[in-house]
Amino acid sequence: METYQPYEERAERLPDFIVKYEIDLADEIKNAKPGQGMRVDFLYQGDDPQVEGIHMIWPEILDIDGKVITDMTPGSIPRRGFANMWVVDPERREYHHTRLRVGSEGTWWCGGRVAYVTVVQINPL
Repeated sequence: METYQPYEERAERLPDFIVKYEIDLADEIKNAKPGQGMRVDFLYQGDDPQVEGIHMIWPEILDIDGKVITDMTPGSIPRRGFANMWVVDPERREYHHTRLRVGSEGTWWCGGRVAYVTVVQINPL
């Protein structure tokens, strides 16, 4: 089993925000096995990916105690839970911090919808 190194250790900062998620794979990716370390993108609810685009904001799945899951086995994450969210491009962090609100909804996207998400916490820049 490959062990996952939490972004907080690598980035030396807190995640940008935390979401509640529910895996709901789109038909075109129904056989995918989401797991820790997946590189899905973020799409705000109501946005058109052709206009506003999708955003490089990567999830980091948490266990029931709020700790980062270190098992990277594909398909091993819970169907529902919480995840730290990391804006990958430092120049886009401020944009997302002005746009996000607790309760904002969106999806994780990777060739199709991976999960529905709702923002539950926003950390300061």
